[in-house]
This record gives sequence, structure tokens and C-alpha cells, in this order.
Amino acid sequence: MAVQGRPLRQGDLALVRAAKRALERGFDRERHTVAAAVRTRSGMVYLGLNLNGIHTPCAEPVAMGAAVTRGDREMEVMVAVKRKGKRYRVLSPCGTCRQLLFDYSPNASVIVRFRNGRVARLTVGESLPAAYATFDDKRTVPRTPRQGRGDAEPARGRRHSVHG
Repeated sequence: MAVQGRPLRQGDLALVRAAKRALERGFDRERHTVAAAVRTRSGMVYLGLNLNGIHTPCAEPVAMGAAVTRGDREMEVMVAVKRKGKRYRVLSPCGTCRQLLFDYSPNASVIVRFRNGRVARLTVGESLPAAYATFDDKRTVPRTPRQGRGDAEPARGRRHSVHG
């Protein structure tokens, strides 16, 4: 069963534009090639740029960290944007960033670009059908149908070493 995702809503499109503007402001071919935006349940939008260096953190955890430092911990939806030439396009978050989003907000969504170029919104559970969770994990983590319960509501929710 292939994951289809859902069409983007107006709020999702605004989030993509916010990430694009952040990258326009901060783009540096050597240091900052990806921007991310995360909207929290409070409605606030937090931005981040990847930091290209020895440990190369992605833009997504930088944006999530900006939210958490403000005490805004319930992520609702996340998107990453990359510049290609003079154009900007949605870039699917890497597995590590998806797992991090899942760890903080298992009911969140992520905006992804499929191989055919289609952009859609997935739950983070759909994007990580076998997400890591410890046995002593106290969170209530919804299961996707692929995780064994065909009647379950899916959990909400890249491949790179460096976004660039």
C-alpha cells in the first residue's frame, strides 16, 4: 500500500512560503542551503537554517529548537525548503528529522515531496511506518495500519547527511 498523503492546506502553503523567505534571507552556498519552518499547536511559526559545519545539524531541528526554547513544544506541521538554482522547492525531511519530530510530537504532520515531484502532507507516522519507540516509552503513540492495526488512526506527521 503506497502512502498518498493529503493535499496542502492554505496554512501549509503559508508555512512553505515562510521557509522560503528564511532561506532567501540566510542562503549561503557554503553554510546555509536548507531552511525549515515548524508551526506549533499555538499557531506560532518557528524558522531554522541548516548549519553546515563539522556536525551539520539540519534546519528542521534548529526550527524545532527555536520553538522549544520559547516553551512551545507541541509541533503541528513541519516543512523544509531547498534552493535549486534560483528556484526553491520542498525537500522531504531526512529520517533522523522525522524521528525527532515523532519523538516530540507523535501526532504532527510533515510536508514532503514525492519522487514524482508531487508535494503533500503526511502524518509523521505515515512517513515513519516503523518509528523507533522504546518499550518503556510513556507516550501514547497512535499506530499506522502498517504497524499492525488496520482500523487504527494513523499517527500524525529525507535522505541526506547534509542538506545540500
